[in-house]
Amino acid sequence: MKNIKDVEKLAAETLKCIDNIEAIEPNNFLFTRIQNRLENKTLTKESGKIKLMYSLTFALLIIFMLNILSFKLLANKNANNSQPGNGISAVASDYNLNENSNNY
Repeated sequence: MKNIKDVEKLAAETLKCIDNIEAIEPNNFLFTRIQNRLENKTLTKESGKIKLMYSLTFALLIIFMLNILSFKLLANKNANNSQPGNGISAVASDYNLNENSNNY
């Protein structure tokens, strides 16, 4: 294992090397290309999210409309199959036992 003095000496040499490095001038053309790519990526992500939102909304509306349609069809089916009543009135209407009939 290296002792602390050796480690500090290597760290000091590394820092001296960093001090001698000259700054590099970036190319303006490269910088604008990088900015444009970043903007295009954010635009495509946003447009993808918007398309997904519209497609999910459309699917939800179709499901909602199908539910309403099935409810109306079942309500009409039950209205067409309506029975005259329950219990005694149903039996009387099935056997034509009305109070207005004349039994001789």
